[in-house]
Amino acid sequence: MNFDLFKRTPDLRGVAEIRLMTLDDGPGRGQRMLVARNAVGLGFEISVDRGFDVSALSFKGLNIGWHSPTQMAFPTHDPDTEEGLGFFRNFDGFMVTCGLDQYSRPHEIDVAHFNYPGLKTRRLPQHGRIHAQKARIIRYGVDGETSTISCEGIVRQASVFGETLELHRRITVPIFDGVLTIRDTVTNRAFRPSDHAILYHLNVGYPFLDEFLKVSGLPKALIDEINSDPPVPSDDFGEKVDLVDSRIVPHETPVSLHSPSCGLTLSLDYDQAMLPKFAIWRAYQSGVFALGIEPRSDLRPPGEKLLGPGETRDYSVRIGLA
Repeated sequence: MNFDLFKRTPDLRGVAEIRLMTLDDGPGRGQRMLVARNAVGLGFEISVDRGFDVSALSFKGLNIGWHSPTQMAFPTHDPDTEEGLGFFRNFDGFMVTCGLDQYSRPHEIDVAHFNYPGLKTRRLPQHGRIHAQKARIIRYGVDGETSTISCEGIVRQASVFGETLELHRRITVPIFDGVLTIRDTVTNRAFRPSDHAILYHLNVGYPFLDEFLKVSGLPKALIDEINSDPPVPSDDFGEKVDLVDSRIVPHETPVSLHSPSCGLTLSLDYDQAMLPKFAIWRAYQSGVFALGIEPRSDLRPPGEKLLGPGETRDYSVRIGLA
């Protein structure tokens, strides 16, 4: 036990806190949120009923994360609506987890491995379904002994005669450091094999995102192209996605976003072996105005091994703010 710390702040609220709240107004009314802050000015929110994702991120009072026009709608929209594009009715927040059986555009897959005679193929929606699922909270709190804020939850994506994939997520933040670490374990809880894929959609917005933002830590040709096209809202922009395969061009340093206007830098570390693909998403359209950095697993090519019954995959993502 850190007795010196408790001598100075008996219930730790002087340096850190995490509270479970329920929104009572607006489009997100009714959803549970874990709202936290630490002693160096790192603030974050966890949307318990939207995939246990990090819905907001700030540092020293400045907003880092992206907030979309959907305003954290709850209940979430069915991802399968609008020809599989219901994701865009939910898309909001600093971190949106995509998966757990697929990410990317809606498409048909062979589901014969589930061994249900009435279903041979299934259409998967944009970026999967896990982002729209409610979590079961395991624990949350501020630990004076380890000097950390932590929260832990389980989110399940399941269907009868289909996948039963479970995401066990633990998020930790030191009381006295600007670091947020996410550790995930995905387990196939069914008794049939299942497709599995995951993508961490990490999105920054204004004022951290402006025309002076600089990106580093990726292959030089891509960095030069991104930094030569400053983030400026444009009514006609749409989106642009650039892809990197770290098995071909690994990056040796963290991916960094530096905002001279805010005097802040966000850095991203992650396990490139488990998340070998990476994308930069530029969506500078007026009223959207977002930049996403996206470590991701492979999508399973036809004929490759599925996630077997009881099998797990472990992932980690570390966000640093300074």
